[in-house]
Amino acid sequence: MPREAVCGCTHRAKPSGRRRATSRRASPTECDHGSILRAMRWWRHGIWLAAAVVMGGVLLVALLTGQLSKTPVLTGVLSLGVSVITLAVKLWHDTSAAEESIDEASSHERLEQLAGRLAAAVQEQWQAEWRLRRLQDPHPFQVQWSMAEAWLADAPDNGGAPVEQGEGPEGMSSALASVPSQRLVVLGEPGSGKSVLAVRFTLERLVDRASGDPVPVVFPLAGWQPERERLRDWMAVHLRATYPGAAWTSKLLAAGLVLPVLDGLDELPESSWGAALRQLNAELDPGQGVLLTCRTAAYTKAVETGDVLTSAAVVELRPLTFEVAGSYLARTARPVRGAGGQRATLWDPVLAHLRAHPHTPVSQALRQALSTPLMVAMARAVYSDTGKDPAELLQDRFADPAVLEHHLLEAYVPAAFADSPHAERAHRWLAYLANCLQHRTTRSLAWWQLRRELPWPLRRLGPILLLGCMAVAVSLGLPSPTTVATGGFVGGVCLGYVILSRSHSSTAATADQDRRQLGHQAKLVAMAALPVGVLVGCTTSPGLAWFSSLPQSDPAMGRLGPAALAAAFGLATVTALAVMGVVGEPRPSSAPFGRHRLLTNSVIVLLAAGITYLAMAAFLTVSSPFTISRALYCGLVAVLTGGLVFLGLRDKSRAIGAASPRPSRHAVRQRFGRPLLRGLRAGLVSGLVLGAAFAIADTAALSLRAGLSQALPQGTLHRLADGTRYVITPDGWLHGLRPNGDRYLRTPALVDGVADEYRHAFLTESADDARQYCLDYGPCTPFHSRVEFHFHVRLMRFFDPWGRQTIQDSLEVRLPNSTYATYTYADPIDVFSPLPDGEATWLTTLPPMAIFGHTLGLSLTIGITLGLVSGLAAGLHAWLVSPADTARAVSPLASLRTDRATVITRGITLLTSAILVALLLTLPTMWLPATWEHLSVTIQTWLLVSPFAVLLSAWGWFLTTRLWLCAAGRLPWRLMAFLEEAHQRGVLRQTGAAYEFRHARLQEQLATPAVQEQPPAD
Repeated sequence: MPREAVCGCTHRAKPSGRRRATSRRASPTECDHGSILRAMRWWRHGIWLAAAVVMGGVLLVALLTGQLSKTPVLTGVLSLGVSVITLAVKLWHDTSAAEESIDEASSHERLEQLAGRLAAAVQEQWQAEWRLRRLQDPHPFQVQWSMAEAWLADAPDNGGAPVEQGEGPEGMSSALASVPSQRLVVLGEPGSGKSVLAVRFTLERLVDRASGDPVPVVFPLAGWQPERERLRDWMAVHLRATYPGAAWTSKLLAAGLVLPVLDGLDELPESSWGAALRQLNAELDPGQGVLLTCRTAAYTKAVETGDVLTSAAVVELRPLTFEVAGSYLARTARPVRGAGGQRATLWDPVLAHLRAHPHTPVSQALRQALSTPLMVAMARAVYSDTGKDPAELLQDRFADPAVLEHHLLEAYVPAAFADSPHAERAHRWLAYLANCLQHRTTRSLAWWQLRRELPWPLRRLGPILLLGCMAVAVSLGLPSPTTVATGGFVGGVCLGYVILSRSHSSTAATADQDRRQLGHQAKLVAMAALPVGVLVGCTTSPGLAWFSSLPQSDPAMGRLGPAALAAAFGLATVTALAVMGVVGEPRPSSAPFGRHRLLTNSVIVLLAAGITYLAMAAFLTVSSPFTISRALYCGLVAVLTGGLVFLGLRDKSRAIGAASPRPSRHAVRQRFGRPLLRGLRAGLVSGLVLGAAFAIADTAALSLRAGLSQALPQGTLHRLADGTRYVITPDGWLHGLRPNGDRYLRTPALVDGVADEYRHAFLTESADDARQYCLDYGPCTPFHSRVEFHFHVRLMRFFDPWGRQTIQDSLEVRLPNSTYATYTYADPIDVFSPLPDGEATWLTTLPPMAIFGHTLGLSLTIGITLGLVSGLAAGLHAWLVSPADTARAVSPLASLRTDRATVITRGITLLTSAILVALLLTLPTMWLPATWEHLSVTIQTWLLVSPFAVLLSAWGWFLTTRLWLCAAGRLPWRLMAFLEEAHQRGVLRQTGAAYEFRHARLQEQLATPAVQEQPPAD
């Protein structure tokens, strides 16, 4: 058996043909080292797993025997757990250090492997596009070029040496190789074949690529903003978007293993041409090759306003000769029977006329039009492929070259869709899309950017308004407060989204940019929280509620109070979405999963975890009740089970796909640790800012209202010797205010109540109810007299982060025997039944400092809890959809399907997680009631986050856009199928996950209002 097989090392055979091998044969020493490392890793993992099993067994026995609460047993279990965790961390670091040493030794080979994967993906993409454009049928033009004017190139001493004239991609490769700096600029007129030549050049270089050579990659410059983006950052973003899974492309760019083929400098805005050249000169390293294409006139203006491309030679494409164009049209036309059975075409008499009468206006116009490859391709599609007679091109109405080119471009789409069921409507749909692109001055037809064609309200809030209208429509059948709260929630979501969507995230952000972006997002969160906090402070009660620590709406404000509280919920929901990166410009997910793989894996993981939890709960509750410790143990086992199943599914998917080396621990930490830490940081900062800003605004409004309402009501003011002031209102209520801030309220009439032996008192509706309560529940003393309610501000805790403080902590009742008892209640429904709303609000109004402490604690607790959960969800989701170590070209339809699977999985995961947490927290012995109220805010928010996370994704925006535009008749309902059909018919071309029109002139023609052509004269 070969030594390589024993070591487990596999090698690719040397390929045949012109392509050279790009992989290096592993040495026996490397195989031995790798085998030893794998054996050590498995032994270490086995030791750790055995220790974890022992700890789990000890914990289970302690739980089943009820000994866990004893100090010695608990100490032993915790010590064993700490030892197991320490062992796991030590093994992790040891194995990571060993693997990193191997990674450093094989970094060069690793980069070669990654470059080979990128080369394969680029070749696959452009070969497919080459076939769809029929450029190989029968063979493409051999476009010729010559040196451009000397002043457009750099000085020869700087490397801009002149090159010889040539033709075809082979000559272009030779021309690039002859330039010392490996930099070449290709100029030409519109339609002269610059983009096609760039693609041919890329494919030829890929075929001839040897190990260590840079990979040529076509970069359409239309998506670059040179004033705002660095060239290297933009290229890295473009590579990750075009080839999902190639997260390592930044390393290839840094190593100089990417040859940029920058196509279409003229497609940038004219004001950016000079800046683009300056950016190229500033960022391209010495020896960094580049191929740049541009229209001749545009490059001339760019040089005048900016500079030449440093050390670059400049060539210009020549027009096609009439013989080359005529020969091509004759070869590609449908054959017809000629004289004596000879092969003939409908182009033969037309070409013969052009040769016989070359100086007539019509002949000169047709010869000029056929001098560009674009018009030759249009003529082939309109006449050769359809069998239509091209003799009409000799009519006098085509004596103007512009009219002739307009005719060919206008007839191209009907000819391409001649046998399509959408033949009559395809031109109108494509014209609408072309007009949209022209209006946005772009050529990229991306499905996730179609939302910009919606009217302004829908363009900013489309999915939110759609979901909000549905929710309001459903709530109309419910009680009126529900409809008001629903409207307030939708309003809060809209306000928060409009403000927070101004935060522009960058997928290629550096550490410094990430910090600036986080600071900008924190400012926007504060801007959104301040008005909502003021609104809540103006509409909620400045006092505490009886059985809740959460803010309560002020009855005097009517329906505005519930709407304001719901708006705060809406803002919290949008903040959670912003932490997850859902708010803002929608971007499709680039996770390289199949159509249903991500959704299927997530469902399997959740089912495995749920079944494990239920099975463990059933096993542990056979002979004993289900306690907190058992619930936590079941949850731990369920999480471990779900994690193992998830890792198994990922490993299985890797085994099915293309072979790739096992990622190092450093790569795993980067893939999992960085997204998690970034999510936690964003969540905690946003939650802290949300809570603090909301608390400041809410406190300011509440303090102002409290200061106004703390004053004694209108009436005769009485003073006592100790400084107490009181007023008796016309309806008989006595309002008293002590010097220390305590307040009391005396009833105007006799009331019935009960005082028990534990110094608790409450009121009843009648004396019979008081006596019946004493008979039913034990020794107590009924009373029938006036009572005083005393609210002691000194008993208030200044800072109450857990929300365990309610009215009964500071409210006492003065009984007829002049003793005090804590006011409680027999039935929550009868709380404060003898107190009108105005008197109850005055009595329980907090002083400004107490309001600040209570509101700050409540807001910070909810904000930080929400931010922590949001950050964890964002980090785990980023890890879940992190690209695998592979590269492949993506199509627009595949991008849409991947994003749909990702967002549906995210929605299901968020909803399931919120439900599971809610079920665990509803256990009677799990939390104190007040603490549950704080957590319930986070849980309710997360129940609302799930649908918004789905609808505010790129796929959700696409659904909203399609619903509007298709209902208006501007686009077909099966939009992606139509775009793919247009791509297959050659009207569109594919660039990564987006489409483009075949040529800029075709887009301009379709965007121009149709002009009726003059009929031929009789």
